[in-house]
Amino acid sequence: MKINYTLRRSRKRRKTISLNISEANEIIISAPYFVPVREINNFVQEKREWIDKTIKKQAHDRCVHKEKEYVSGEHFYYLGKNYPVEVFFEPTEKQGILFRNQQFYLNAPENKEIRKNCFILWYKQKALEHIRGRVDFFCRQLNLRPSVARISSARKRWGSCSPGNRLAFSFRLIMMPPEIIDYVIVHELMHIKEKNHSRRFWKLVEAAMPQYKTCQFNLKKYSENILF
Repeated sequence: MKINYTLRRSRKRRKTISLNISEANEIIISAPYFVPVREINNFVQEKREWIDKTIKKQAHDRCVHKEKEYVSGEHFYYLGKNYPVEVFFEPTEKQGILFRNQQFYLNAPENKEIRKNCFILWYKQKALEHIRGRVDFFCRQLNLRPSVARISSARKRWGSCSPGNRLAFSFRLIMMPPEIIDYVIVHELMHIKEKNHSRRFWKLVEAAMPQYKTCQFNLKKYSENILF
């Protein structure tokens, strides 16, 4: 099947053919003035697989990063998995989120901010339950005692440990897979022993969680997709 593209010729310094795909999925070919069209077409055909993958990825990224409207059919993360939401409004029923049978149910009026706040309140409650439970577990395992562990609304910091060993974790962490949540908890707990990111600190993290580098990598990957 023929691939449509926009060709831009250059009489100047360009010596090779290059390909770029715009945000609107327009394929743009830049080529020297003297290169025949047949050679350009062959070049494009050779890049067909890369073109298809890139266009699909850009479409996926636009979908994922699109601002939420809090309407039926959208998906929201919880413990690393993406679940659909069904939105309705029953004034006589309790307003808020119910998670059941692998799906979110949101009872709220047609107001974006109210619906968003319902999700935030639900996530905060679930984060409080899950994260505090895991903090207690690792405290027993590692024989560490933070002064407090609270849930925050931080957007850019998944967790923190103050000089007084007060821990804080963003409620958005509850959207991550359980093993990543555990990594962030262990990371912050180890700051009770070592307040920096020295070699000794990472040795402590590795001793408690040998697979931490995989979790660290996946944390960055998931963080691009689940924030709202």
